[in-house]
Amino acid sequence: MIGLLTRRSILAHANLITASDMARIAARGAGIAHCPLSNAYFSNAVFPLRAALAKGVRVGLGTDISGGPSASMLDACRWAVAASRMLESGVDPALPPETRGRPSSRIDIRDAFHLATAAGADALDLPTGRFVPGCHFDAVRVDTVAPNGTIRLFDELDAPEDVLAKIVYTASRANLAEVWVAGRRVAGA
Repeated sequence: MIGLLTRRSILAHANLITASDMARIAARGAGIAHCPLSNAYFSNAVFPLRAALAKGVRVGLGTDISGGPSASMLDACRWAVAASRMLESGVDPALPPETRGRPSSRIDIRDAFHLATAAGADALDLPTGRFVPGCHFDAVRVDTVAPNGTIRLFDELDAPEDVLAKIVYTASRANLAEVWVAGRRVAGA
């Protein structure tokens, strides 16, 4: 043992790890940067996210521009949901549906958003990702009615959970009005 796997270690992708690898990673407090778009492009396997979380592995979402065409964290959220669904249902149509997937692998948009914010900050040991005292104010103001924006909300139909889903699934650059990092506005009006 040479001490390379510690609380400060972040493993990229980890789509081929075993259950015993997950237990070791969790025991050492290391984290994983899940880059789901990269899984789709190069991995030949989908990271077993739900299984890793069940083992107590710290996981945050990442973007891997060398492993796919987008550095967008919103795209990473979208792809994390899609990848989990592919893992759960399987992708080989030659196999019967009940044998081709990995049951209980699916995540939803709330899970993906958590991985992109609070869980990602936790994996990196950064004081951000939450709107609580002691955390840096890192935020994006989303303008849901921006000219040329792509979000369509309906007050009479959309619950708060629906609004989050629509923001994550459909927001475009036009909807991202302002960005703050460590309490300082770095982009926008």
